[in-house]
Amino acid sequence: MKFKDLPLKTKLFLSITILIISPLVIVGIYLNNQFANLILYESSERTLQTLKQTKQNFDTLVAESNDLSIRMLSNTLIQKFAKDELTQDNEYDQTYWNIHTWLDDLIGSKTYYSSISIHSPQGILFQKGSLVDKIDEAILEKAIQQQGKGFWHTAPGEISYYRAIMDFDKYGRYIGVEVIDIKEQSLYQYYKDISSFNGSQIHLLDSDGLVISSTNRSVIGHHYGDFPYVQRALMEKDGFFKTTIDKEKIMVFFYTIEDSNWTLMQLIPEKALSTFKRTVNTILVIVITLCVLFGVLFSFIQHHYMLKPLQQLRKEMGKLKSGNFNIELKNDSNDEIGVISNGFVRMVQQLGQTINDVYVSKIKQREAELTALEVQINPHFLYNTLDSIHWTALKHKNYDVSEQVEALAAIFRHVLNRGEPFVTIREELEFLNHYMFIQQRKYGKRIKLQIEADHDLLHYKMPKLILQPLVENAITHGLEQVIQGGEITVKITKIDDSILFVVSDNGQGTDEAVIHRMMANVDDAKHVFALKNINDRIQISYGIDYGLMFSSQLGVGTRVEVRIPTIN
Repeated sequence: MKFKDLPLKTKLFLSITILIISPLVIVGIYLNNQFANLILYESSERTLQTLKQTKQNFDTLVAESNDLSIRMLSNTLIQKFAKDELTQDNEYDQTYWNIHTWLDDLIGSKTYYSSISIHSPQGILFQKGSLVDKIDEAILEKAIQQQGKGFWHTAPGEISYYRAIMDFDKYGRYIGVEVIDIKEQSLYQYYKDISSFNGSQIHLLDSDGLVISSTNRSVIGHHYGDFPYVQRALMEKDGFFKTTIDKEKIMVFFYTIEDSNWTLMQLIPEKALSTFKRTVNTILVIVITLCVLFGVLFSFIQHHYMLKPLQQLRKEMGKLKSGNFNIELKNDSNDEIGVISNGFVRMVQQLGQTINDVYVSKIKQREAELTALEVQINPHFLYNTLDSIHWTALKHKNYDVSEQVEALAAIFRHVLNRGEPFVTIREELEFLNHYMFIQQRKYGKRIKLQIEADHDLLHYKMPKLILQPLVENAITHGLEQVIQGGEITVKITKIDDSILFVVSDNGQGTDEAVIHRMMANVDDAKHVFALKNINDRIQISYGIDYGLMFSSQLGVGTRVEVRIPTIN
């Protein structure tokens, strides 16, 4: 099935999914990856700079250790002491304590030295601080080979700076070795406070990968030189990279302390650096979720305010297609769909009314044609018969019968009216007077007719037989039981472009609601035939804006209004 042939509901759902949700998910995944890499890089840069904040402390320690060793090398007391030129015991002791005092002044408040000692091939010549062991032969040999250059040596539990003491009086002559031992705890203090990430570890490694200090105190003295990530850090000297340790992604940050060739390395789980990444992910998930919810809400709104009204409109159109004009379409909105729906309802109503009007009009026209054919059989026969009765009554001097027959003949001529449906108001009133002439022979003075009509209105056209049925109804249903004082009033007035006929009586009245219900019900219409006939004929002739209005009250009387347009 082609997209254009799909239902609107399916089109809307697919459009939201393809054009909104899917691109949003794709962009979200792409941005997540880009943000993740950017955030990881920015976090890594900041972490490395934080780690490097310790570099100055290490450089100071290394530089001060080197400076201390040079001062010791060039001190005359130490030169004499190392060459063993002191022959007297008291002179030896004095020199020893003078050196001790000089070192105290030189070191001052520096607390990172655990011991300072001077060694010779024969053993320990001088020491300050914690007790030291005899120097290892291999290290002694290395110091001698360095010819007065200092170097750092580390071993499990040992961080020391060595420098050979050369004789100032004889070039190339070795007279002893200085050893400056550093407290590991002092090194630890430099970096312990920067390990703020969960799962982070910091190691201070020598050039061979020996852990000489660490936040994980249990690994001090272990060799990590065989680990690939340690080898890479020792080779690259400075930077950061990602690796995997025990199946966990780890970020490695490192820099090298040049003069000592130590490497300070920090290991941080990547997830610990991804807090902001998780925040971004959470935001993206929330945004996508909100967009999906808004999409669903948008679909609901569209379904409620667009699709559902269109489906109802389509359903009602299907009913119209089958010829059913009973449209049940309620739409109180003023948007485009509401305008179309309301316009459709009005169109159906107008179409139904038009069809009904045309249909009823055709029926009425056909009935009128049949009636005309019937009355045209031989109207002269009826005239001649009534005329014969009239002259017979005159011959026998029965003037009352003669007058009634003459009035009946006039009524008959008005009803036939040569087949024309319209008469003037003047002619309709004359016909009404003839009718009342006959009725007054029956009721006498019990019923009185009063006509109030503007002379200027008498020439206007109106459908015939409008007033007489109303007056007849007033007599039959309202005044027939009245013994005396019965009055029927006919008023004819002009209101704007309409003529208003009002027939009222002071009879016994009736239940107004019952009359209205009978006029609306086809089965009961025969009981109010005169009223419904008048109303139907007027509306067929002039439209639904004109017609008959009935009002009545028990014990008060009845009032009937008929409104037609002004037609000359």
